[in-house]
Amino acid sequence: MQEIPKVAIIGGGASGIFCAICLLSFGIPVVLFEKNKTLGKKLLATGNGRCNIHNQYTSAKQYQTSSFSTQKIQSILENFNFQAFHKFCQKLGITLTIQEDGRVYPLSNSAKSVLEIFTDFLQNSKHFEICLETEIIDLHQMQGGFLLRNAQEERIYPYVVLACGSEASLRLGGSDKGLQLARGLGLEILSTYPSLVPLNVESQWLSSLSGVKITANITLKQENQILKTLLGDVLFTDYGISGFGVLDISSFVQSKQNLKIVLDFLPSLEERVLENQLANLMKAYPNRNLTALLSGFLHPKIAKAFAQNFSWNPKNTKQLKQLVYKLKNFELKNPTTRDFENAEVSGGGISGKEINPKTMESKKCQNLYIIGEMLDIVGNRGGYNLAFAFASAWVCAGAIRKKCLK
Repeated sequence: MQEIPKVAIIGGGASGIFCAICLLSFGIPVVLFEKNKTLGKKLLATGNGRCNIHNQYTSAKQYQTSSFSTQKIQSILENFNFQAFHKFCQKLGITLTIQEDGRVYPLSNSAKSVLEIFTDFLQNSKHFEICLETEIIDLHQMQGGFLLRNAQEERIYPYVVLACGSEASLRLGGSDKGLQLARGLGLEILSTYPSLVPLNVESQWLSSLSGVKITANITLKQENQILKTLLGDVLFTDYGISGFGVLDISSFVQSKQNLKIVLDFLPSLEERVLENQLANLMKAYPNRNLTALLSGFLHPKIAKAFAQNFSWNPKNTKQLKQLVYKLKNFELKNPTTRDFENAEVSGGGISGKEINPKTMESKKCQNLYIIGEMLDIVGNRGGYNLAFAFASAWVCAGAIRKKCLK
């Protein structure tokens, strides 16, 4: 019987690890190259260490891209949906728990436990080889496969999987090395941008609000057009705003011009209701200053900031309407994303035009496969990026299996 060739996987993040597990479960030998000292550094950080590993309601509408069609993303996700992932985890010994909003976590509530099981499977597979602290610096297609070169040696492999991640979270080993390798093979790379990231904004109020966290309605506008609106956490900082709601809306900022963020500080109160409540309080307590008046509705720091920055005459009913409008429509100008160091993921990357979504194989380079965050697909927060990493790894492994076992 002809020996099954080894598959080289470059990158030991979520997609690379899972692809290796899938291939090994199919009986296909794997060598995994990782430039860090350990596998899965970013996986350990997901969900603040709790590991938001998937989402029960995964669909193409949860992803942004400029080069993949909705149908192509959906086909990748459907090839390895949540039910299939759930069964796979059960076989590995990972018990999952599903929250009401669809977010999925390991029952252990620990990313470390997930990585422990993943690495245990790899280490106990006789056809697995790992090369840690080994960065692939050159990748060339040649007759018979691909030449991979690192600082110590060169090797040739018939199949190569690029699973190198992105520049996001540089402190956890993120880089653009994988995109450089892809560019060297002539693949089209779309400009990358930080995503799920805090925002810089312009406001004279920031210093006085730093450290305050609220739940607000957040609207991103380009001139008068609404690009995105959502309800979520906003954390004020010295440079701008952070918090889960801000991370969610950051994917729609990119490098667009003439943007502004509009905050509704009191999303549970309609303007007319808020105006009536304030008017009644002013009648009942005519000597109450604006800070005290607003402190029943807002964090004291926010109430104080409004009092200091708003010209207030309690006898002027027009000013009351203006105050209410500003509470419900507070503008932060020129939002821009923070850098990759502060980003959870990266948008942009290898164009969808380069990939066969049924196999994750490059259209230009036969037997080269690209998965995970290297591709021009970025998911919303909530387990969607890991869901795509696992789905693309499964599709890739299945396609390689068909070729290897012919």
